[in-house]
Amino acid sequence: MSDPKAAKRIASGLSRRWQAVVAAGLLLTAAASNGSLVLAATAFPELKLLSEDWKPYHYVEDGVVKGQTADLLDKILEKVGSTQTREDIVFLPWARAFHQAQVDANTVLFSTGRTPERERLFKWAGPILKFDSYFIGKKERNFEIERSEDLHQYKVGVVIDGASAVFAKRHGIPEENTTFNSQGIFNVKMLAADRIDFIPIQWKNFARLATKAGIDPTEFEPVFLADTVSLNFAFNLETADGVVDRFQTALEEVLGLQEQAKGETPTHEVN
Repeated sequence: MSDPKAAKRIASGLSRRWQAVVAAGLLLTAAASNGSLVLAATAFPELKLLSEDWKPYHYVEDGVVKGQTADLLDKILEKVGSTQTREDIVFLPWARAFHQAQVDANTVLFSTGRTPERERLFKWAGPILKFDSYFIGKKERNFEIERSEDLHQYKVGVVIDGASAVFAKRHGIPEENTTFNSQGIFNVKMLAADRIDFIPIQWKNFARLATKAGIDPTEFEPVFLADTVSLNFAFNLETADGVVDRFQTALEEVLGLQEQAKGETPTHEVN
């Protein structure tokens, strides 16, 4: 090229174009890097999933984890992007699981009755469902209980750290009249043997335990309302709020889809 000034302008233009290309490349690289960092920062953590064997909600049968809450948990974990499934659930006696959930970070315990006495012990996601619990006794005793004070003369069986223990205390059952067991089925057997007078428990759960113990549940009846229970996922207090919030959002979405499939208004309640 014979014109030195024209050559200089072309060279300058090429330089500017290459500078733009390099700059664009750097921006894309930075964006990708930042995206990875954001993804890493928002990845759902691995949780320690604790529960007890409680049919029909979550239980093990022939080595397989089953139950409606186990089904729900699978769908929630999928929605939040977790690789965990129901197979990661650790089944423990309730008292041990309840204690462990309070001391181990990133632990979630279910299904946990959300009561005023437990409110500050956990962070909560739910409700999964609601139901009524009653003080259940033998029909042949013809109990007439009109208020909590009428229960105080009787012996009541509860599960250690269970909702039944909360109900007994709330209704003022004297400690000397309260029997603590590690499992609900022991209370059912004691009730059948007249060693205790009442168990505060959901009727369906009582009937299941009685049948399992070879006891006819029709010989018993709900006598006095203990409480309306809301079942929830209870998270260790050290769990990040964002984790619990994402779990709650996924829970609501899954329950909403289930209700839409049924053509019902979401209530998540059972009797």
